[in-house]
Parts: sequence; structure tokens; C-alpha cells
Amino acid sequence: MVVKTLRKNPNEVRPLPEELFNIMKKAGKPWELYQVGPKNYVRWPNYIKYKDEIYNFPIRKNDVWINTLGRSGTTLMTEMVWQICNNMDFEKGFEKPLIERVPFFEYATFGKKKLLKENENDPKRLETVKHMLTLEWERSEYPETRVYKSHLPLSLLPPELAKEARLIYVVRNPKDMAASAYHFGQMYFDQPPFEQYWDTFERGLIWGTFFEQAKEAWDIRHQENVLFMFYEDIVKDMRSTILKVCKFLGKTYTDSEIDKLTEHMHIDNFRKNASVNKNYFDYDSKEERAKRTLRGNNFIRQGKVDTYKELFTSELEERADKWIRENYKNTDMRFPNMPE
Repeated sequence: MVVKTLRKNPNEVRPLPEELFNIMKKAGKPWELYQVGPKNYVRWPNYIKYKDEIYNFPIRKNDVWINTLGRSGTTLMTEMVWQICNNMDFEKGFEKPLIERVPFFEYATFGKKKLLKENENDPKRLETVKHMLTLEWERSEYPETRVYKSHLPLSLLPPELAKEARLIYVVRNPKDMAASAYHFGQMYFDQPPFEQYWDTFERGLIWGTFFEQAKEAWDIRHQENVLFMFYEDIVKDMRSTILKVCKFLGKTYTDSEIDKLTEHMHIDNFRKNASVNKNYFDYDSKEERAKRTLRGNNFIRQGKVDTYKELFTSELEERADKWIRENYKNTDMRFPNMPE
């Protein structure tokens, strides 16, 4: 599918202010970044290059989109949704990596063409790499029901998505999310001390402005085509979550089938599932993969709440709680494990 006529994307692009760039530089991340739209979402150059194609991507009413900020249960929800939409085909799920079954919508914009060369002698890996690196608007074929995952704010995606497609949005307490993202980043590059990392997170320099992005989905949670969920509720009662998602997607299964999917999604089994543990960085160069081997690879971590306590000092937690409560003033969204 090639987008031919592009309507104007109203989200203006500005270079990251020098003050914020210096904060990132001090944290060891002197990256080229931009602020986008009225909410100053921080984005990479790859988004800027394709922002109009992204904004104009044709949406289908039977699409299912899983939208989150990173490290908020995205993989968990993605596997669950794919199984529910595909008659719980566990055999196919084990055979085919999740990253190929459910495209990460904006991933191909990073354009890692060198991966094609690096994987040319491995037909199976090459097939997956080609699939990953195909821009979604350039695909020639689509399944009957398209399932996507994305970390982009809703306002940077096609407007029809939030109005017409089936949207599942998952949000996680920002303290746990930041801790998980910090551990995730350690697999790929050197991280600053966590307090310094939190400073960049709080300012929206790593994943974008947390509350603004979550509020976009929270404010439309009552629409029939939207299912808004907290990560904390998902891991607390997986079976109830599965039933809720089934109802939202109009799917009916027997009690035994629901039980089987619940067991499939249990964190102990999820960690052992090579299909869901396969992430995009596994297809990087041999050198990059070797670095990660030395650092350790824990793409699927604990699947718990309140794990942030491993990294937060009492002073930093007090600061984070103050920041959360300050943002509570602008929304009635409350995290289950931190109501007020």
C-alpha cells in the first residue's frame, strides 16, 4: 500500500532546545532529537522523515492497535491479542516470532538496511528481517485482521485510529516503567546513574511526555472502540484481563481455552517462550549482539509491580511521587498501586 495524496500533518517539528540537549548530553546521550506538536513530544529523526506517511496511513475499522509507552506490558498484551484474534493457535505462535506476527508499526522507519546483508546467509532470519524492514504503507499484502503495536502518541498517528479502529491502550505506573526501561537500555548501551536517567524521563526526553501521552488515551477511554487498561490490573488478574479483551474484540472461547491462554501468559512460561522473547535487536550485527551477550539479555523481565524499589532511593521516590501528584492535578487518571 503506497500513500499517494498526503493531507497536512498539523504537528509542527522543532529542534530540541539547547537546554534539553545539554541535559541529554550530560546523561551520555547526545542524540539528535526533535520536539513535535503542541505537547512537545520528543522524537528521533526517523519519525521526522516519515511523519506524513505515518499520519496518513489508511486505517481499517477491523484493525486492532496496541498502543503503549515502552516497557508497559506491550509484549504481554500483543501476544494475548494475537492469540485471541487467531483462534489461540499456540503452535503457529511458537513457530513464528511475535515481532513478525504483529508488526511494530514505526520500527521500519529506523531503516537498518545493513541487516539484510548481515542475514543473507540465513534464509529464516532474512525473511523476518525483510518483514520488519518493510514500511507498513508499502506492504503489498495484509492479513484480514491487522494487529499493530506502536509507542507513538495517538496525536502523531492517523486521526481515524482513535475514532474507528479497535484500540487497546496500556499504561503503567511511571516509576516501574522507568525502572524497566532503564534495565532494558542497559542491554544495548551504557546508562547514566539512575537518578540522572529519571531526570531525563521526567522531562519526557526518553519516551516522550508521559502524562500527556497517557492522557490522550485516557480521555477517550469511554468510546466503544477503546479499551484502556492498567498494567497493574493485568498482572494482578490475567484471566479476567483475557476475558475483558475477548469481549472487547467480540471473541468467544470455552473456559478450558481461556484457562490454557491464562497458563500460556503466566510470567514463568512467558519468559521461556522464545517467540515472544525475540526482539528487534536480536537481528542486529554480530558485534552488537556480542555486546548484549556480555551485558546480559533480559527482554522479558519480572512481570511484577513495584520493582522500581530496586533502583529508587527514598529521596528519589519522594521526588517521583511529588511529580506524579503534581500531574494528577490535570487528570482523574490514577494508578492502581498509587491512587492518591
